[in-house]
Amino acid sequence: MKNHLRTMRSPFSVNLEVTPVCNLRCEFCFAESECKLKHPSLAHVLRIIDEIEKAGVFEIRLFGGEFFSYPKWADVARYAHGKGMFLTFVSNGTLITPATVKILVECEVKGGAISIHGPKAVHEKITKIPGSYNRALRGLKSCLDGGLDITVLTTFTQSGKNRIPELVEDLNRHGLVRKSLTYGINRLCPYGRGKEDWEKNRISLSDYLGLFPILEKIAHDYGIETAFGDALPHCLVPKKYHYLIQGCWQGTGFGQVTSTGDVRGCSTTGGSYGNLLVTPLEKIWRGKGLRSFRKLDWLPEGCQSCKDFCGGGCSASRPGDQMYSPDEFLEVNHEG
Repeated sequence: MKNHLRTMRSPFSVNLEVTPVCNLRCEFCFAESECKLKHPSLAHVLRIIDEIEKAGVFEIRLFGGEFFSYPKWADVARYAHGKGMFLTFVSNGTLITPATVKILVECEVKGGAISIHGPKAVHEKITKIPGSYNRALRGLKSCLDGGLDITVLTTFTQSGKNRIPELVEDLNRHGLVRKSLTYGINRLCPYGRGKEDWEKNRISLSDYLGLFPILEKIAHDYGIETAFGDALPHCLVPKKYHYLIQGCWQGTGFGQVTSTGDVRGCSTTGGSYGNLLVTPLEKIWRGKGLRSFRKLDWLPEGCQSCKDFCGGGCSASRPGDQMYSPDEFLEVNHEG
């Protein structure tokens, strides 16, 4: 029987790019290197939230850029909270203070994610901003001390792939490995700055496979949850590690809304299925572009009928200008 993805009335959760502006310059960011980015007006952001709320979306992940670089971020959080939205956030942590956390708690934010891409030297090589590592740790401490559950997210890179245990141990030395902390790994994708020097920087399948024992050991040694936060084809990963793969639900229960109102499957895919300031989000979500994605005709035939249906891995991992495509590693399986 052919697999397919169901069409929901609207996404359950969206990443809302409140602003494209960021105070760091990460080498793999989905923003293009030469972009001249500006904060949108507060009225514009609130109008986008109105449209998201009208569609019945449950969760907004406050996102960027760097969400906390937005001058009126607190107004955004309070407005979305007043609309009854469940709120989380994704941040680089550098602008978070105890006062920031107090406002988040007032808005009933229970947790979020902070990106730290390796120990200090690795992280600051990636962000290109001296001092960003220690500021991220201070932001993380503020969140944990304030009672928030935080996932530390590391994008898997050539410079950081062998330094993950060192990062977690440094977090531990700073008293930041707690029960309220989860550690997760994201895949490097060829989008925005990430596509620059892709052949040089891309991560091999063997490197990803070597990551799973490390995640298991971290969980065992520190008593925290760990996860591979993106998708990988299950057929390429030993079954005993499948529980670590969170997978992907882009285009079904999850979507990305850019600061201009464009609707995408996720933050590392290009193009647009429509703009919710022009067309209602529900109509976009049921539209031709996303229906075509959910038919899965673009996946290899084996994936379309596989009983262990994982969605074919990450549809944003293969270089090119397409909005989605089979995981970059699926051809390895076909050859082997």
